[in-house]
Amino acid sequence: MPEIPAALGELLAEVDAFVGAWGDAVTLASSDPAADVLSMTDAGLLAVTEALAGLSKRVDALTVRCAAGLTRRSPSEAGNDGLARRTGHSTPAGLIATMKGGRYSEAVKLIAVGEATEPRAAFTGERLPPRFAHVAAGVGAGRLGVEAAAVITAFLTRVSVRASADDLAWSEAMLVERGPVVGVDGLNRLIKQLEARLDPDGVRPREDELHGQRSLRIWEDSAGMINLRGRFDPVTGAPIKVAVESLVGAELHRARDARPGFGETAAAVGADAAGGAVDAALAGDPARAGDPALAGDPARAGASRAAGASGAADAAFAEQRSIDQMNADALADVARLAISSAGASLPALGFATVVARIDHDSLLTGRGHATIDGIDQPVSATTARQLAASAGVIPMVCGGEGEVLDLGRGKRLFTKAQRLALAERDGGCAHPGCRRPIAHTQAHHIRWWKRHHGPTDLENGVLLCAFHHGLLHRNGWSIEIRDNRAWFIPPPHIDPEQRPRAGNRSPHLEIRHAHDGQVVPSSSRSRSASGASAA
Repeated sequence: MPEIPAALGELLAEVDAFVGAWGDAVTLASSDPAADVLSMTDAGLLAVTEALAGLSKRVDALTVRCAAGLTRRSPSEAGNDGLARRTGHSTPAGLIATMKGGRYSEAVKLIAVGEATEPRAAFTGERLPPRFAHVAAGVGAGRLGVEAAAVITAFLTRVSVRASADDLAWSEAMLVERGPVVGVDGLNRLIKQLEARLDPDGVRPREDELHGQRSLRIWEDSAGMINLRGRFDPVTGAPIKVAVESLVGAELHRARDARPGFGETAAAVGADAAGGAVDAALAGDPARAGDPALAGDPARAGASRAAGASGAADAAFAEQRSIDQMNADALADVARLAISSAGASLPALGFATVVARIDHDSLLTGRGHATIDGIDQPVSATTARQLAASAGVIPMVCGGEGEVLDLGRGKRLFTKAQRLALAERDGGCAHPGCRRPIAHTQAHHIRWWKRHHGPTDLENGVLLCAFHHGLLHRNGWSIEIRDNRAWFIPPPHIDPEQRPRAGNRSPHLEIRHAHDGQVVPSSSRSRSASGASAA
């Protein structure tokens, strides 16, 4: 048997791990992979999928290297003598796309990552490190996928002419470290914040460029459907986004609270919501409390009254709409409110607020940037000052570590200021991997208000979407606040070792704390309770 090349050792180790996981998971072996998968336990299938993901990243790492090699042997100056043209392809990307049976754009991405992470050669022939050594190490070790590597290298290349070498190296290391945790979508959010920091003079021109590209088309198609196609810059789009998300968030929580086991009233839940709540003072009308869409739908309002009178949710009125459908209904509700001569209100919008966040130095100097809740793209400090004078906009000035707010047990519900501070920390639903925006979350007590006498303060609060609140409530997860981050401890039946998992944090806090060191909490739970609750 020929000797195994050293470069393939890690790949073969992943193959062995995958084969072992498959063998351990299959309870009834067959020659059909589909039948094998059907016979696996839940734990076995999870182990196989995890092993397969690791193997896939190792294969991708080698594919990146081969893509760079094919490109290097197909230089444009070689003409028809280049490797790609000798095989009948005009470009290396065309050759790779044909061999993989994939898209041309994906092949271009492989080549870009390959070239950015390939060792370089000096004029003397000396071998130099890759241009992006941290990315190269992450891809080579199987920690960073091709898509994430492409996003990082494209960003670093874009800002390289305006940022210092030290800033570029720091940014690259931070993004590579966080990439496996936050995924490609999370990387894009971090990159928007980083770009504003690395190139503060470019924020306003970029803002003007986006503003000039805003558009909205409305037309009726042949099927009779009204179509809207819009693109909005952050300032124009923020009030639209927060209004729609606030109404949808209230609907999601109303549907959750209608299920057995969630005994809170819609009014109490609404007053606890972050950005998508129903004002408790409006609870006097059971047809409208917790259900803003009922204002324009008498049939649904009557159904809600009947459900409230019986004290139990009627399954016939369980929420069946998709998020996209709820978004459409919410936009229609906003439009109805705008054109209503009676001036009827939408209760959930009582907590719908556009929040512009800016640090103290930027506010004083007028330089730097600000962020708008729910919008990833930063805006200039000048624009933030203008927003502060607008109706329905709350400016939040932050210090080095953000404002610390405390409210003891005098009140059960989190104040609006506390909810804004939780949004500043969590950036949306704090559960690892969840992408629900701030408007789809509620502020929940980690230690229950009634059962554990939990205080209503930031150390005992966390933002959770309706789904993850229910998940934690049912499955016995615990939550701790450590190092200004929520940590989620799974129950033993999910992870026997109960290893803490870092919760989401707002992108600018990720950047601020990137080099402070991440403190992983131990199994001791100084401020935790089994299962989060809105109690």
